Amino acid sequence: MNTSVSATTSPFTFIALIVPVLLGALFTIASAAERPATPKDFEHLNTGFPLRGAHEHLTCEQCHVRGIFKGTPRRCIGCHQLATDIEASKKSPNHIPTTEDCDVCHNDFLPNVSWQLVNMNHAGIVNNCASCHNNVFAPGKPPNHIPTNAPCETCHRSTIAWAGARFDHVGVSAGCGQCHNNVTVAGKPANHIPTGQACETCHVSTAAWSAVRMNHEGIASGCARCHNNVLAVGQPRNHIPVPATPCETCHNPAQFHTFAGARMDHTGANITHGCQRCHEAGNIYGITSRPAPPHPQPNVAPDCSQCHLNTHSFLPVFTR
Repeated sequence: MNTSVSATTSPFTFIALIVPVLLGALFTIASAAERPATPKDFEHLNTGFPLRGAHEHLTCEQCHVRGIFKGTPRRCIGCHQLATDIEASKKSPNHIPTTEDCDVCHNDFLPNVSWQLVNMNHAGIVNNCASCHNNVFAPGKPPNHIPTNAPCETCHRSTIAWAGARFDHVGVSAGCGQCHNNVTVAGKPANHIPTGQACETCHVSTAAWSAVRMNHEGIASGCARCHNNVLAVGQPRNHIPVPATPCETCHNPAQFHTFAGARMDHTGANITHGCQRCHEAGNIYGITSRPAPPHPQPNVAPDCSQCHLNTHSFLPVFTR
């Protein structure tokens, strides 16, 4: 008797065959997941954030914390702020107050460029200078600045050439003393000649404020009131000895522009007396101030005019 056996595939057989395949695939995936990804073939420029300057040398993990790539900030402030998990330099506490993006001012990512030495673009700034230039957020007036309470922009019209500003006085209708009062800006120095006159009486040009020429017309007081070597230049060292003789005796008040080298006018009504009246001991060049011998020493009271007939050629003279 013939017996035939009909064999059918058992489901356990299929499972036994497929399980090793699945386990191998899972092992392969797990092994691949454990291996660190290499960024050498990844073009970061395609993200819209090129890696330049300091960013070029960062590792992925320094910006992509906990392996999170999607949603990484692209603006500077997204990483360079106080409340963030990303280890990046923060904005200084004494930074000027601004809501602008960092790269509005800090726009150079080149290596070896100091981030802090930025040139602020002041175009469009509507606040006054002192709102930032207050020595807290940004440098203010230097110690050698002229004393003034006027706003910076009164004199400093251009931020390009901020230093060494010269105030433009053109169109100023007020008198000098309204600003130059040692409160708003510098006024008269301590060694200024005493005067109640307005500054512009003598100082007619702000271009050459110093070394001004005084207009002496109408001056009623004597020269020595100002020309006393304290307020103004007095007698030079090589001046002839003239104690108690007013300057205006020889220096014609109408010709102060040729004050130096004055010559006494001995003609006419100016001189109605003898030489000795002025040229005597203690007054101008007196007898005791005559040159040493061979000048003759007279035995009697001398009359200079006996020998010196011409004041224009007083020396030398032959004695009689």
